[in-house]
Amino acid sequence: MAAVAPAPAGPSPRWIVNRGVDLALVIGSAFAGYVYLLLYTALHVKISLLWWFWSVGFDGTHIFATASRTYFNREARGRDRTLLYGSLLFFFSLGPLMVLAGLKGLLALVVGVWAYYHVIRQHYGFLVLYKVKNRDLLPLDNSLDRVFLGVMLIFPPFHRFFIHHPEELGIKLSLAPWEPLCWVIVAATAAAWLARQAYRTAGGFPLDVPKYLLLAAIVPLHWLTFAYMSWQAAVPTVTIVHNLQYHALVWFHNRNRYAGKTLLSRSLGAYIGAALLFSALYRIPGFQLGQVSDLAFGFFCGFGLTHYYLDSRIWRVRHDPRLREALRLVA
Repeated sequence: MAAVAPAPAGPSPRWIVNRGVDLALVIGSAFAGYVYLLLYTALHVKISLLWWFWSVGFDGTHIFATASRTYFNREARGRDRTLLYGSLLFFFSLGPLMVLAGLKGLLALVVGVWAYYHVIRQHYGFLVLYKVKNRDLLPLDNSLDRVFLGVMLIFPPFHRFFIHHPEELGIKLSLAPWEPLCWVIVAATAAAWLARQAYRTAGGFPLDVPKYLLLAAIVPLHWLTFAYMSWQAAVPTVTIVHNLQYHALVWFHNRNRYAGKTLLSRSLGAYIGAALLFSALYRIPGFQLGQVSDLAFGFFCGFGLTHYYLDSRIWRVRHDPRLREALRLVA
């Protein structure tokens, strides 16, 4: 390994919002996932109760969070009209069209896989924000951090659903013969990443404490969740963490970018109330109608699909100077 001069010792760890909010909602949001894990596995709370509390209270509201800086924002509607309304038309048509084509099962799989990828991408996004904030940007560390997070979050559901319990997803083919190779990949990734952290510590590089705390909170949760939970219970357990993180980031962004010019950026109470109303108005009828109509199921999938797509477009920090400013990434 080529010797690299360590970065000069820096100040205290730098946070995205501030130390309290980050520890409570960006990193500490993982606590909500561990609570769900405990409630389901140890206290045997019904998954239907856990699902509804999460779905209306957190997941539907985080889709509102995206709408608060897109469809409900005059500036965004004027600037990104084609993106916003084109996305609505495409994704709210896609679900019903797939159902009519007899592809409801594939639609559900697409939504599920994209949803989990969406969670991983957000965790990676926060990882990158902490790296930028704390000047932890050496190319080797960037690559190792990205690979480590990806492998550690992809392997647990892959191990459960494609190796040991494919029947839970209706899959008839098991990839059990590939399990030893998978474990080799996981072990090699962990060894390389840990060796690099040891090298950095010995070389006097400043510690990126927020990054380590985020990884320490998120990675064990995903491994425990998919070790003990079927997909029905795993979905709210890992996603509630994502929801809380997202609300913290959107509120921070909206407050900084719009400086109280809109009600949703000025009043936290108004934001929470509007989010809960939005969530209840589409999640409750969406679930009920989806039980009796496949077309309704396909239509209501449009909310999630539109959110996943728009979210991949509106948080491109490199290409949006105003976004960097709102997230306080400008030196």
